[in-house]
Amino acid sequence: MADGERELEASGSSGEEEENMEGPGSPGPGRVYLPGLPLEPGDQLVREEAAYRLYHRAQSGAPCLSFDIIRDDLGEVRTDYPMTLYLCAGTQADTAQANRLLVMKMHNLRGTKRRGSESGSESESSESEGEEEEQKPLLEIAMVPHYGGVNRVRVKDLSGTQIAAVWSEKGQVELWDLGQQLRAVSEPLAMSSFLRDHQSKLQPIFAFGGHMTEGFAVDWSPLVAGRLATGDCNKNIHLWEPGEGGSWTVDQRPYSAHSQSVEDIQWSPNEPTVSPDRPLPASLARSPGTMKSKLRLPSAEGVPYCRRGSTEGVSYCTVGGAVLRECRTVLSEGQY
Repeated sequence: MADGERELEASGSSGEEEENMEGPGSPGPGRVYLPGLPLEPGDQLVREEAAYRLYHRAQSGAPCLSFDIIRDDLGEVRTDYPMTLYLCAGTQADTAQANRLLVMKMHNLRGTKRRGSESGSESESSESEGEEEEQKPLLEIAMVPHYGGVNRVRVKDLSGTQIAAVWSEKGQVELWDLGQQLRAVSEPLAMSSFLRDHQSKLQPIFAFGGHMTEGFAVDWSPLVAGRLATGDCNKNIHLWEPGEGGSWTVDQRPYSAHSQSVEDIQWSPNEPTVSPDRPLPASLARSPGTMKSKLRLPSAEGVPYCRRGSTEGVSYCTVGGAVLRECRTVLSEGQY
């Protein structure tokens, strides 16, 4: 897996796919397959192009368990094509030494072609062939070595600097400055300099090994710049507070009210803290799944907050249910 420019695989239904959609035993053309419906031998499920405004695929070399969007300055509400997207991801390679922290720039991304939009004109077909090369989606990748698989990555813009919080399978949480990698994918001349001078030398700007085991839960506070919370598989949650000179102070007293692994954690978008004495985001344990309250849910996997409400959060369960939580109720029970 080499750094540099690559071509993304663009979307587009082939005739073979459309035949598969209408093959023997299939639900029929234009119908959505529902789980539980019988499939005949030879049937194949394919995506419906009309469901996507934009669809592209890329290969990262090794599997990536987690990725995050990197905010840019190209505009908040973008509707015109082609589009550009910046991503950060971490690999889960076969060996600890083979892992990488990736920064990707996907650009020249064009919308999905709608059925019936293509013209049968020979002249238009000739012109489209000439423009096909210019319309290919592109991918730039700048990667740095990372010892151990990356369980989760979350990126935050701190005073114009993109910082990635990375949970390692080796039991350490690291903070990486993505500046060099972002310059490499954004400026063609910077890529060669990055490969020559920076790729093998970049290290985390801060690391914390006090969890003593691996974990997956990590979230940046949206209201207090630099504040971070991390949770591990030993039920402990640690609070990070930003210090002077790009450093952090990690509270050595973990929150330990959970009885099982902390699977997810998220700060309220409206409340800087949901604890009267120590800041604490909503968190989630594996089975039995207590959310720091007497309310329980089976094997919950996420705790996203309602972005329009002040204290509401939704806990999604593996059984397919969704439970609305009111954090003021949790506080009134005195469980934090």
